[in-house]
Order: sequence, then C-alpha cells, then structure tokens
Amino acid sequence: MVAPVAFAQLDITGNLANTGEGIYGPGGAPANDLPVIIGNIINVVLGFLGVVLVLIVIYGGFKYMTSGGEDKGAKEGKQWIINGIIGLVIVLSAYAITTFVVSRLATATGTTVQ
Repeated sequence: MVAPVAFAQLDITGNLANTGEGIYGPGGAPANDLPVIIGNIINVVLGFLGVVLVLIVIYGGFKYMTSGGEDKGAKEGKQWIINGIIGLVIVLSAYAITTFVVSRLATATGTTVQ
C-alpha cells in the first residue's frame, strides 16, 4: 500500500492582511459607538463571571475532596459546587438571552450584528 500524493498548500499569511482592522473589520461598527461599547462590556463581564464561577466549582471540589470524611466539610463542598453550577447556568442563560434579543433587534431594525 502506498499513500497517495497530496498537493496541499497552506497560506499562513492570508489573514495578515486584516491585521489592525479591529474586531469588526472594514466597514464594521465604529468602536466608539455606544451599543458597541455596551456589548463589549457585557461580554467582558459575562466572561469574567464565568471564570469566577468555574473557580467556585473547583474550590467546592477541593473542599469536598479534603473534608476527610467529615459530614460538615463534605456538605459545604457540595453546596459550593451546586452554587457554582447554578451560577454558571444563570450566566450562560443570560448570554443566550442577550444574544437572542440583540439579534432580533438587529433584524427588526435592519442593522447587522457581527
């Protein structure tokens, strides 16, 4: 058996032309536009909350694993894990709802969301 020859090329410089155009690319929304600023703030806050909540779940797992068989420590660890998961569900739901509402508003007003 012989592997077939493939004449595949990869152009690693293809995306360098877009360097420095910002997150919206050419002709996108200006970065100083109020809706863009608010959207960026929401994305940063939700991302930060997601990281914090994952750390809470990890901390709860650490407390649970190091409880040494004590019921009190195990219950506290479980509660931290449950609270972290509930928080993650809330943050992910907020992100999904925000994305849905913004896309519907953009469709209704005839603007584009990138």
